[in-house]
Amino acid sequence: MFIKDFGILNLMKRDTINITEKNRRLILEPFVTSPDDTIYAIKNMPPEVFGAFGSYFSRNPLDFRVHLVKSIRGTIERDVTESENKPLLPESYHWLLNKDYREPSDAIREGIEQSQHFFRKWYGKYSHKSIANTVWIPMVANDVSQLFARELAYDQLAFFIEQSTRFVKMDVNNLFQDADIIKSGYRGIYLSTLETLAGAYLRLTDLALEENKRELPFEKWREMQKENKWEKEMMAKYEREMKGKTLDVTRFLLPQATRTNIAWILDARSIEFDIAAWKGHPLQELKEDARLIEKHAGQIAPSLLKYTKRNEYYADNLNGYLGHLRAEPGKGFEKGVDIISCEENALEKAIAHILKRHNCGGTFRQRFEEAQKMSFCEKINVLERVVMGRGEHDEWVEMDEEFDLVKIAFEIRTDVGATRDWRRHQKWDRGESLYSLDNGFHRPYMIDNISEEAVSIFNNAMEVAYEAETLIRRDFPYQAQYVIPMAANHAITFSGGLDQLQYMLWTRSTPQGNFSYRKDAFNVAEAVLKIHPWLLGYKNYPEGRKFEDVYNNAPLKNLFRLQMGETKLHE
Repeated sequence: MFIKDFGILNLMKRDTINITEKNRRLILEPFVTSPDDTIYAIKNMPPEVFGAFGSYFSRNPLDFRVHLVKSIRGTIERDVTESENKPLLPESYHWLLNKDYREPSDAIREGIEQSQHFFRKWYGKYSHKSIANTVWIPMVANDVSQLFARELAYDQLAFFIEQSTRFVKMDVNNLFQDADIIKSGYRGIYLSTLETLAGAYLRLTDLALEENKRELPFEKWREMQKENKWEKEMMAKYEREMKGKTLDVTRFLLPQATRTNIAWILDARSIEFDIAAWKGHPLQELKEDARLIEKHAGQIAPSLLKYTKRNEYYADNLNGYLGHLRAEPGKGFEKGVDIISCEENALEKAIAHILKRHNCGGTFRQRFEEAQKMSFCEKINVLERVVMGRGEHDEWVEMDEEFDLVKIAFEIRTDVGATRDWRRHQKWDRGESLYSLDNGFHRPYMIDNISEEAVSIFNNAMEVAYEAETLIRRDFPYQAQYVIPMAANHAITFSGGLDQLQYMLWTRSTPQGNFSYRKDAFNVAEAVLKIHPWLLGYKNYPEGRKFEDVYNNAPLKNLFRLQMGETKLHE
């Protein structure tokens, strides 16, 4: 059994002051499958309410259940100590304490014998898995590591929201302790390395915050604001922005052992697959999490989670085929983008797909031959017509997927932290290696601007982490990833369509985003546009010009969109 720290549950008990453990459980019972487990499912809750509570994870480290209890008590925005005479629950929730109360869903459950028979026959006997595709289960995970978050993101149907490294100063005093390493001879170096990274994160956060406030003091910042609120409100906003700017830099020191909270929804079919696969995962954490997911998702869809036995085939894959495909260690690299493959005649193919969609009859071959006979201007005119009325919030070029049928594959060379954000684009097919400092690391230039002490702290943390990784991976290559900081260089491969491409680059080029993945977005855009200049209306890419000028002076607007602006806060 791997080590779990249930401190967050004690925090809940302290936070919900004046609530007895018995009443806390009574409040939670109708809504969650467990008041205590670190992973659990949500029930009897409107989707928008689940979404609202889940969104708190982005800016608040507290458990979902804490917010749930506080909302029922009417203290979601502020924590007020109730007087002895004040009701524990709002009047509308008194039914929770009524032992005679019968949930409406109970009546349904008692009458679904035939439904259960139907599921067993068609899902179990005939593997009619389309049934499970329609059953979506809301889940919550507390105190899981970054490696859990990585594995979850690779399920393309998992939609999730995770604790933000920008808005939440991460709890580095409670880093994940892998059971295999803790009981091995690497225990000492593992714990001391995590301690070094934690100390570096905390110290660098103090130094960076001090520097950011010196560089942009409150009065100067206030002159830049359009709104004119009360002094107290403006100061609170200033503190939030300074904190965000600071944590955007210091997150590079966070190891993968950093715990996070995640709320997600996933269909029963995918959950079943994940459970069976993760039971064979090399990390004890993922094995235990698979057990908890099975336990709690099974309470929501007991008839559907049938094939959850450990899958040996996928276990072999997750364990790297037992090292039989081992190659030379990776080599260091810098930020950048490599185009792996792209389609020839991509413009003509895009035009052909669009013409086929918006005309009666015909085949792709017919429309492709028509497109080949068009002049370059005629083809661009087709694209101009398609995006003529496209507004700021119209995310896609085409309502259907015609523009996405033209494919491209590329690799982004970046840092682990930025990869964490890129991985969220789940409609793409994505591929990565294990994390390793063999590839080197990325030190943000902001750290160099703080002080020599800041640079020394950062470099020392990387050296300590690399030494630990090198030793631990001799016997535990997967577990060694827990000590890898987000600054480690990493490469992620993407394969997908051009519509997904333009959407992803618009999303990741926002001026408010982390500077690291924003730089990646512009690197991807430049690399793609050099092979497909027609996306901006160019017949040939204008070599020798700054990319910003190439984009801003493009003949074709509104097809391939980037956010080129800057903010004074994150430029």
